[in-house]
Amino acid sequence: MKPNLNIKLSKLEIKLLDFFQKHKQLLLLIFITIFGLLIRNDLRYFKSGDFVHSLEPWGQYLEQNGGFKGIATLESNYNVAYIYILAFLTYLPKALLAKIKLVSIVFDFATAIIVLLIIRDTFNFNKKSYLPYLGYTLVLFAPTVILNGTVWGQCDIIYTSFIILSLYLLLKKKYTFSFISYGFAFAFKLQAIFVLPVLLLFYIKERKFSGFNFLLIPLVSFVIFLPAWILGKPISELYSTYSEQVVSYQSLVLNYSNIYSLLPDNYDFFSRSGIFLFLAVLSGFYIILFSNKIKLQHADYITIAMITVMICTYFLPSMHERYMFTADILAIIYFFLVPKHYFVPLIIWFLNVNTYLPVLFGFGPVINYPIMSLVYLALLVFLIMEIFRTKSSNASLMASG
Repeated sequence: MKPNLNIKLSKLEIKLLDFFQKHKQLLLLIFITIFGLLIRNDLRYFKSGDFVHSLEPWGQYLEQNGGFKGIATLESNYNVAYIYILAFLTYLPKALLAKIKLVSIVFDFATAIIVLLIIRDTFNFNKKSYLPYLGYTLVLFAPTVILNGTVWGQCDIIYTSFIILSLYLLLKKKYTFSFISYGFAFAFKLQAIFVLPVLLLFYIKERKFSGFNFLLIPLVSFVIFLPAWILGKPISELYSTYSEQVVSYQSLVLNYSNIYSLLPDNYDFFSRSGIFLFLAVLSGFYIILFSNKIKLQHADYITIAMITVMICTYFLPSMHERYMFTADILAIIYFFLVPKHYFVPLIIWFLNVNTYLPVLFGFGPVINYPIMSLVYLALLVFLIMEIFRTKSSNASLMASG
């Protein structure tokens, strides 16, 4: 006997099937989000040395001194923008560790959404395409993103989120909001300055907005610092956080694989020469980019931002293992721009995870820093040569056409 294939579905079953068919992307997004939350929930109990020796004492001090009122007398080497968050958390129930990590997790998902939007808009994907959701997934499950926030309890995702948002708004021609977003990034972390040359390049090459937009960066920082000043924090202390971050570490490199991993740790002898070398490399890179022979598309600024962060963290002295974090996110977008270079984000993630292991778990690095420094240099040279090759090629084709 032949099986009866004329199966009748109830009205409810038809409605459910219709719902799933219409909302496949949304359901996929929900599934990825839930899975990302479950992984983070399992890892949130880890206490890092930074939490024990810095974040926890700061949180306790703020709680004992009236929350926001304690900001005026708190001694911290973090920018006050993040201290506001710590102060706010003192008013909420539950353990400080969970609350701090929850903040980073929220920004994990916010960054993933921005990356999704960048990928969708850059390639003009229609709403039915699943590829932007892959970008969302990669952000949430990138090893350094999970380790940095959920495990370590660090806040690098916060300033990075504002940088990614700034670049997205820049590409969307929302220039004022782009600079406001970048101002927020700079208010949270000095390392946001690594991306400033990209904004300058965009301004000179595109000529689509007023140079007065750059004044929004210090203005936003000042507005953010204003409540702390009103509470009694001296304005000099609010801004001295930046200078203290520059001079507080008298080592050429701290748990990181850059050029100084190949040299003796003689800060006084090598640091000034290292700064000159950094300026020479960065200036040379941008002088060529400023040339009229190099024709850039808007998406190219994402690649340039990634390379710029990598140049900064490779050639500047006193770099930490977390300072290239923004490149971890930018590398995901780069993967969609140049899929055949899938190895780029993988290498960048391994470079950084390799340096996280000793700090977080007390073992490693899996591959020693000098060897990874050479890998880093090779990748950097490859990326620079590749963008010059492709952009010069495009310029030649346009000229010949």
